[in-house]
Amino acid sequence: MRIDGERVRLRDWTEADLAAYESWIVPPEDGGEHAWQRTDGPFYPNFTAESAQRWLTVLRGHVEQADWPDPRETMVVADARDDRFIGQVSWYWTEKPTEDPGTGTHLLPLRSLGITIYSPEHWRGGWGTEALRLWIDHLFARSDSHRLDLETWTGNEGMCRVARKLGLTEEARFRRARKVAGQFHDRLFFGVLREEWQGPGGAGAASSPAPGDT
Repeated sequence: MRIDGERVRLRDWTEADLAAYESWIVPPEDGGEHAWQRTDGPFYPNFTAESAQRWLTVLRGHVEQADWPDPRETMVVADARDDRFIGQVSWYWTEKPTEDPGTGTHLLPLRSLGITIYSPEHWRGGWGTEALRLWIDHLFARSDSHRLDLETWTGNEGMCRVARKLGLTEEARFRRARKVAGQFHDRLFFGVLREEWQGPGGAGAASSPAPGDT
């Protein structure tokens, strides 16, 4: 599957992408960190060399078998000019749906958006905004989800700008819930409803169909 935008292209993973991805997630030889890790959840454990290889093995299996769900749960973000790997988008469960047959009570499914642009040269140029817009379009078009969520923190100023620019609503703020480099930051939750995204004035309604969504 491929979804074309002006700046970026979302598409399925290839073997070549895995080599590029590996260079961004395997710890640097000097023991430091990659630039993207300073804002993309620095309070969570980073990949080790061993855990990175285990995850790459899982992804490689999907690539070799062309085994991708519809809607997709992860796609590559590539530069539309040269198809080069620059990041990824994802969609993951935070609460799986349940139903009580006796009462008809439902726990509705909640799934969160993820996006990481690894290449610093592709920061602040609109690539991340377009990638997230295309991703939300895809998920609402190919799933029955009535809402999409995005979690971030105030230290990731770029992600906060993108969420607000696309019209996502800040629905929760846990104050001083993250501590990074000795400083406290707020934990933020953004959300968007299907009718907000696809309705008049929504970012989805304003976007033209992606010609490569095949």
